[in-house]
Amino acid sequence: MAVRISIAAAIAACDSIVASIDEGAGANGTLVIYEGARPATVDTAIGAQVALVTFALANPSFAAAQDVSNSGHATANTIDPVQADANGTAQFFRVFDADGNAVFDGSVTDTGGNGDLKLSSTAIIENIDVTVVSLTASMPTA
Repeated sequence: MAVRISIAAAIAACDSIVASIDEGAGANGTLVIYEGARPATVDTAIGAQVALVTFALANPSFAAAQDVSNSGHATANTIDPVQADANGTAQFFRVFDADGNAVFDGSVTDTGGNGDLKLSSTAIIENIDVTVVSLTASMPTA
């Protein structure tokens, strides 16, 4: 049997999760995009995966969560483009809090896909700007 929560609880949970990104001694949380297999859990350390590009997130990093398809759904505030650190294909991302602790990770697609992170292109080229189209965090009710 699966536990279900109310939409109000899902929104509150989503808001709590994204608020944790802005906590810590550092100035901002970060978004790092990787090539390679997504680790089994967010607590699994990054191993052979290649960090392609790192973004500083705004503070606050996300807008307030809303009800979208029976889930608490928060959208990241504007993320400025940055130059890539390496060549590769974006396969997953991880968001870290201001102290460098992993908060959540997810899928990456171009604008035609349904990834949690949408980029103008998943083909990343070193020293070329990478543009985040959207980044979302969701907490389902079931």
